[in-house]
Amino acid sequence: MGLTDKVAEFITTITYEDFPSKAVFAARHGIIDCVACALAGSKEDLTNILVGFAEDTGSGSAATIIGRGVKTSAPMAALVNGAMGHALDYDDITRPLKGHPSVVCLPPALAIGEAVGASGREVMLAYMIAFEVGCAIGSGMGVNYADDLGWHPTAPLGTLAAAAAASRLLGLNQEQTAMAISLAASNACGLRENFGTMTKPFHAGNASRGGVTAAMLVKRGYTAAATGLEGRFGFMHAFSGGRGEDVNAPMERLGKYFFLEQPGVTIKKYPCCGSTHNPLDAYFLLRKEQRVDYRDVDSVEVFVDFDPPRSLIHSDPHTALEGKFSIEYCLAAALVDDKVGLAQFDDAQVMRPEIRALMPKITMKRNPGQEGKPSWVEGYNEVRIKLKDGTVVSKGQHRNYEGPVLGVTPEGMDMKFRDCASIALPKAKVNEALEILHNLEKQRRIDGLMNAVSGNNTETGGGVGPRKSEVAGA
Repeated sequence: MGLTDKVAEFITTITYEDFPSKAVFAARHGIIDCVACALAGSKEDLTNILVGFAEDTGSGSAATIIGRGVKTSAPMAALVNGAMGHALDYDDITRPLKGHPSVVCLPPALAIGEAVGASGREVMLAYMIAFEVGCAIGSGMGVNYADDLGWHPTAPLGTLAAAAAASRLLGLNQEQTAMAISLAASNACGLRENFGTMTKPFHAGNASRGGVTAAMLVKRGYTAAATGLEGRFGFMHAFSGGRGEDVNAPMERLGKYFFLEQPGVTIKKYPCCGSTHNPLDAYFLLRKEQRVDYRDVDSVEVFVDFDPPRSLIHSDPHTALEGKFSIEYCLAAALVDDKVGLAQFDDAQVMRPEIRALMPKITMKRNPGQEGKPSWVEGYNEVRIKLKDGTVVSKGQHRNYEGPVLGVTPEGMDMKFRDCASIALPKAKVNEALEILHNLEKQRRIDGLMNAVSGNNTETGGGVGPRKSEVAGA
C-alpha cells in the first residue's frame, strides 16, 4: 500500500475518540480563532469582490458565507470563507505545515458539514483529520518547498487537507478518498510573489475550494491516480522541486502521534505575517524594560531565523496589505504606536510621514553563522536598536514549540473572538456563536452555528437545512 492509500485509510478509519484530549483542546481553539478571523475579514474589500463573484457564479444554497447573510454552493462557500478567514493574516499558524492550518481545514468542513447535515462532532473530527493530514504530508516535504521555490506553504498542502475534511464528511470510501487526494494534488497552487495583495488570502480560499471540489467530483465518479502523493511525478516530488522529499515520513507520525497535540496551534497576537511575530515579541519585551522614543532611533537591526526576505517581501510598503509582509513597517508601527493591532493596518497608517522616515532605518538579517540553513532551525530572533546618542539596546526571543495551544490563554482566545466577531455581528450573536463553538461537539447539526455567524441576524434554531441532494452525489 502506497502513501496515498495509507493517508486515505487514516482519513476513513480514525474516530473522534482516537484523538487525545489535548488535541481536541487545540482543535477547539483553532476553530474558534478561524471563525473569529473570518468574521473580522467579512467586511474587507476582497470579501466584497468574492461575494459578488459567488452571487454571479455559485448556484445553490447548500452552505453559508460567514458574516454576509448569503448562502451559496459548498465549493463557493469554502472559497469565500477560506479567503476571508485569511484576509487579515490574523489566523493561526503551525510549524509542521509552515503556514496557516485552520483556514484550509475549517471552511471545507463547515461547507460540506452544513450541506450534508453533519453534527458538530463530525465537523470537528473532519477538521482534526484535515489538520493531521496536512501536517503529516508537510513533514515529508523537501526543505525548498517552504523556502527557495516560492510556494506559499499554506496553499498546496492546504488543498490536500481540505480534500481530507471533505472526503470524510461526504463518506467516501478508502479508494475514493485516495483519488480525491490525488485530484486535489493536481489543483494545488499558491505563490509567495503574491504576498501583500488580495491573492494571498485567495490562496487559502482556493485551497479550501479545491479540496471540496475534488471530493465532490470523486463522489460523482470522477477518477484520479492512486499515487498522487508519492509517485515519481506526484505532489511531494514536484512541490519539493524534485529533491529532498521523504515519502515515508508522513506515515511515521500519522495516527501514531498528533500534530494538534504537539506542536499544536499558535494563535496570533498581531494581524500580520507570522514571520514578524518573534521580532515584535522581542521589541515589546524590550519595551517593558526601557522606553524607546522613535525620534531618538538611529538604526534598527532585526536578526531573524530565516534567510531574508522569505515571506517579508515588502521593504517599502505603500498599502496595508503590503505592510503585513514588511518587518520594516511592523516594527516602525510598534515604535511609533506602541502597539500592533488591526488599526495599524490601514493604507493611511502605512503612509504616515513618521513611519516613512523610520522604515529605511530598519534592516533585516539572518542570525550570524546561520545563513543558508533551512528556516527556523535556530528558533531565535533579536531586535537591536541603536539610538542617536550611541546607546545600543537589544532583546532576543526564542520560538516556543510546546503546544497544544500557543499565544493565548483560553480567556485571551474568547477576548480575541469577541473583538473580531463584533466587526460583523451584534453582541447577542457574538455571545451565541461563542457558546456554540465552546460546545460544538454537542451540536446535533451545525445549522445553529451557521445561523449565528451568518450576519443576517435571524433567529437560530435546528432548521431543516439544505437537502443532501444539493451536494454532488450525497
